Amino acid sequence: MRKMLLLCAAALLLAAPLAGNASAEDLRGRIAVSGKIGVSNPAESEVDTINGRMVVSTDAGLTGGLGFLFGVDDNVAVEMEVSRTTFDASSFGDADVTDVSVGAQYRFPGRQHVVPYVGAGIDVLINDLDKKYTNTAVGAHVSGGIDCFMNRQVALNLEVKGVEAFKADVDGPNGTGKFDPSALSFTVGARFFFN
Repeated sequence: MRKMLLLCAAALLLAAPLAGNASAEDLRGRIAVSGKIGVSNPAESEVDTINGRMVVSTDAGLTGGLGFLFGVDDNVAVEMEVSRTTFDASSFGDADVTDVSVGAQYRFPGRQHVVPYVGAGIDVLINDLDKKYTNTAVGAHVSGGIDCFMNRQVALNLEVKGVEAFKADVDGPNGTGKFDPSALSFTVGARFFFN
């Protein structure tokens, strides 16, 4: 999986200079939809035992999402995204975390084809643990990435996003404890600009 991510990143970086007349152009007033897929590294949680609280290890999982971007001015955009991550949370069973996030991006003026950006925002995380009990947590995210424009309408995207959230109380059939939906994710995808 790691090799595949590295190959995708290299392809994105190599594609930018080959894109011919592709251009980032102005962002102001432009609308885009995006799709992403990647790998998420979730935080460890805690479960109560007879001897006290024990750390619950988690495995890396798959994540994917759809988003909407609107250019407020030439360098600032607002973004809304819904993503879903699935991973094994040991004592809590299979975990599915749906992240609804709203935030803003600052897109650096740069080269004609490659636009780096940083972003931040707030998140509402809906945690479905072992499909038996659900809870909700709130948090915040920071992100950074690059858009490699193939033409005026299409950009390939590479992003790193970290979400830090409050732990959610769990009282279910596999025990009680604190579930932490925080995670660090690496995604690749594409944006389509309508105008």
